[in-house]
Amino acid sequence: MNPAFDNVDEEIKQIRLEAWHKAPGPRVGDFIQFATGELRRIAHVWPDRIQPTSGTGSFYFGHGYCSHSGGLDNGIPREIFIDTGNTKPGEVWFFHHDSACAHNGVNTTIPCRLYALQTQH
Repeated sequence: MNPAFDNVDEEIKQIRLEAWHKAPGPRVGDFIQFATGELRRIAHVWPDRIQPTSGTGSFYFGHGYCSHSGGLDNGIPREIFIDTGNTKPGEVWFFHHDSACAHNGVNTTIPCRLYALQTQH
């Protein structure tokens, strides 16, 4: 059984959020709203393309970044991403009290940017 998220974890989260908010542009963990209404998260960011998630996965929340573990879909040209100015809570995890060991993850949510696409890819 994993530990419960507590006040120490909340402090860790807030420190990481401060760095998270400073990261410019689309980030791993942010959301993509497709023209079909489908909502997926960003799994990987390349200089010219962004890959959305393919199916389920998880997002580790580090100091100012997320790392995705799971499937990735084909890349979408970065230049068609439009920041809507909105955010959506995204589920993430990190190690309880920042202590990396088995069965020690805690889950929480963080505000993730919501992007639309200029044209359907």
